[in-house]
Amino acid sequence: METGIIIDLVLQALTMAAILAGPPILALLITGLLIGILQAATQINETTVAFVPKLIVFGIVVLLIGPVSLALYTDYIRELFLRIPALMA
Repeated sequence: METGIIIDLVLQALTMAAILAGPPILALLITGLLIGILQAATQINETTVAFVPKLIVFGIVVLLIGPVSLALYTDYIRELFLRIPALMA
């Protein structure tokens, strides 16, 4: 197997991981920043104050982005399985 093919497969896998993980991570980052600012302004340092909103935001993002992410992932896996015979030759 050529190194160019391996590099292409690894690049596709990393791109797919970034596409699938990007929206939840970005939403949690923004939520954490806003909660941190709120906690600093009010001087409330309770861990559940930061955890519960992040959990809620994560659930909402997964519900909204989940079907699209699943379709992208299944298309990627289908393409990968179709490429297996060509990779063995």
